[in-house]
Amino acid sequence: MRRLPWWFLIPLLTFGAGSGPMVVYGGARLRSRAHIAAGAVYGALFLVFFVGVQFTDEGRAGPVDAVAATSWLVSWLGGTVHAAILQRAVRAERRRRSQPADPVLAAAQERLARRAEARALLASDPALAGELLIGRPDLYRQYDDGGLIDVNNVPSAVLARELRLPAEAAEQIVDARERLGGFSSPDELVVYCAGITPAQLGNIRDRLVFLPH
Repeated sequence: MRRLPWWFLIPLLTFGAGSGPMVVYGGARLRSRAHIAAGAVYGALFLVFFVGVQFTDEGRAGPVDAVAATSWLVSWLGGTVHAAILQRAVRAERRRRSQPADPVLAAAQERLARRAEARALLASDPALAGELLIGRPDLYRQYDDGGLIDVNNVPSAVLARELRLPAEAAEQIVDARERLGGFSSPDELVVYCAGITPAQLGNIRDRLVFLPH
């Protein structure tokens, strides 16, 4: 079906016999139950026409002829129009899906995924995480951890630069961690560092890790 760019013409060229399958196909491409159900209706209408023709061939004319003719016209013409509308919708959806994602958004999503991976390594294999220097942008490394910062070990200049903190707040963090022997949770930064507000912590919490000092 993907190689038939004009599949909406099938209902027209088959005099309605292809209306049901093509509308169902279009509905499936759009994941629309309503269009799939409409395709089933077109198929049923063509079946009514087909049965009506059999009655006519047997000499049973009358109201059956009118019902059969109406069913056939709806299945044929209505199905053709419906399929044409569906094909336009399918093409629009395909173009939408093929458009490249916003590179800035894609990069941010990639960083979030990297952080999640790095945190999983910290939890499951601390030795490997240490070898990869997770949370240490101040050291030469090749592993991308998505921007995690080891609050207990990086210099104050790195805290200020990477977390966009005032230099005074970064110095307070370093002074407090030396006095305490390291932090164990993000909330301790607010408790022991006057320069860190809850709002500031909320902005950087996702990037913080606390390895042994």
